[in-house]
Amino acid sequence: MLDAIKKCSHGKLPAYFEVMNEPDSAWPYLHWEQAIQFHKIVASKIRARFPEIKVGGPTKTGTVSSSNEKNFRLWQNVEQFMNMSLDNLDFFSYHPYNSLSVHGTKYSWAGANEARFVAFMDMVENYADIRKSRVVPLILSEYGLGRTDGIDAYHPSDWLDWAYVNQHNAHMFTYQNYRGFIDRAIGFLLSHGETLGQRSLHYSLFHRNGTEKNAAMAYKFWRHFNYHYKYLRVESQFDKHDRMISPLALADPTKGKVSVLLHNYAFSSTNVNLHFMNNLISTNGATSTCFYLNSHKKPVLAENVPLHMKNGNVNMHPDSSCIFTFNSHANLNSLGTIHESTYYGHEMKIEVKRHCAICILSCQGCEDSVQTHIDVDGTTSSMQYVKLRVAVSQEKQNGKFGNPTSTGVKVNNHSVTNYYRLFLSGRGHEDSLWEVYIYTVPTAFVKHGGNTVKLAFGQEQGHVTSVALVIGTS
Repeated sequence: MLDAIKKCSHGKLPAYFEVMNEPDSAWPYLHWEQAIQFHKIVASKIRARFPEIKVGGPTKTGTVSSSNEKNFRLWQNVEQFMNMSLDNLDFFSYHPYNSLSVHGTKYSWAGANEARFVAFMDMVENYADIRKSRVVPLILSEYGLGRTDGIDAYHPSDWLDWAYVNQHNAHMFTYQNYRGFIDRAIGFLLSHGETLGQRSLHYSLFHRNGTEKNAAMAYKFWRHFNYHYKYLRVESQFDKHDRMISPLALADPTKGKVSVLLHNYAFSSTNVNLHFMNNLISTNGATSTCFYLNSHKKPVLAENVPLHMKNGNVNMHPDSSCIFTFNSHANLNSLGTIHESTYYGHEMKIEVKRHCAICILSCQGCEDSVQTHIDVDGTTSSMQYVKLRVAVSQEKQNGKFGNPTSTGVKVNNHSVTNYYRLFLSGRGHEDSLWEVYIYTVPTAFVKHGGNTVKLAFGQEQGHVTSVALVIGTS
């Protein structure tokens, strides 16, 4: 096949090759060990003939959302695959999807984005770090909106068209925030498809006659950016609440423009306060480009609308994505570069257990906790910031969840208390919780070499699936 491609394309070869598509969905007649060995054999042959092509897999689907369930049964398959792939493949690929459930006039999301995706990503990277002390590149060769319930997907629906674009955008915000791990991401939006009738048309970019469909708004939203842009550091408030606004910030030094991108996960309109350091921007001539659902339940992409800010606040529609673009008089080429490194714990998938001191005359009681050790091998003298990322998994005990939020977090015996929690779609109506907490850590708490992180909980329930120190240095 690759010989034919090279011949017909006059020598051009694909940069990446996935061995097979979603082998886990073929479980009734394909044993997982067979799929693993097939990947290994194919990769060996391709590398021998075309060493410039990067080969990977396993393009698993569903794994992101449910790897923590049933005592990590699906995760065991991932470990089996990685035991082979870390030595024989170039990247790890999978298909993160969200599902949509409609209940009368209300709806809810479930699935990968946002928290479950980050928790699964950290398990993959933590495992690679433990096994091989390296980062494994991730390719998301499909993503977006998958299963839909409570709505007839085989009938035309502007609202359902909006849902496909909404999930494309929401996932893109997550992937760009974790661009240090994600090599490629390909949205599941087709040019034109009729395989499933009207259901296929909801995620088609064009009608049969070539005119645009609503799904095209997904790419029209992101077309405002190019490779001239550079990422700026942006941070949310560590307010001990769910982070409902996902932020990105980019600058185009060639045009003196700064863009702030926000995705609102909330089902209500939200005011967001933007705070810029060092008079970076001017509000004169500012514009907004927003994708949202209007009062008539139709998707809208309102581009380059004049923006009028009041006291630094911008307003966002429910469940929407926006780009706020400002002029800047700063020398954007002179902005310093921050290098961000992620260091994972020696332990992962750590069960929360009760630890009791040995008491003779007095006792301070028992504690439900976990502990891990993290080696920081880079310099700590130029640290600009430190964040602690913790993923906590729970399944129900006696029909209910416990409180997944730690009652006390210590880094090298120093308490850290301020955090935000990533948006977890499906919270409350899925079979498990998989929460991700981001703590801010004073740089003085972290040292070169070994660091100890301890987390206490209010009950003996669940697992801490990964712990990571994220360090930004100048």
